[in-house]
Order: sequence, then C-alpha cells, then structure tokens
Amino acid sequence: MSETIAWALLTGMITGGVWVGIVLLRHRSPRDGSEAEQLATMQRRLDELENVGQRLAEVEERLDFAERLLTRQPETQQLPPSERGSERAPGRQSRNVNS
Repeated sequence: MSETIAWALLTGMITGGVWVGIVLLRHRSPRDGSEAEQLATMQRRLDELENVGQRLAEVEERLDFAERLLTRQPETQQLPPSERGSERAPGRQSRNVNS
C-alpha cells in the first residue's frame, strides 16, 4: 500500500514539474512576432490617448478663458433678465392704447 502511495506522489511531482517548466518556458520566450506587433499597437494607442488628453486640456483652457470674458462684460451689454407674464420689453414704458 505504501509503495502505491509513494509511486502516486512521485508521478504527481514529476508531472507537476513538467507543467511548471512548460509554463515558464512559454512566458520567457516570445511565441511569434504577434506579441511585438501587439506591443507596438498598444504603444501607438497610448500615444494617441496622450495626444487626445493634451488637446482636451487646451480646449478646457479656451473654454475657461471664454467664460471669464463673458462674465467680465459690463451689465449694460448683457441681456436683461426676462420677466414672465410681462408683455412689454424691459426698459420700455408702457403706452396707454386708449388715450
């Protein structure tokens, strides 16, 4: 009985060692040129993403500048707030139609 257990353990250790060796060899050596190609594609996409990030930052700066310019206008150049329910434009005197 003990010989069977020893044989099973030895066989398992040898099989496990072979599988570990196969896995290590696959990770160390490139399989083909596709890995290098994938790496180049990923690097290109990363560069494009960085470019988009820079362009977005520039657009945000321009938007902030435009917002600052719009808020600096004197009140006379800004549109008056609308009055709901009023038929006359703000700043105009109402005329008496009956007179």
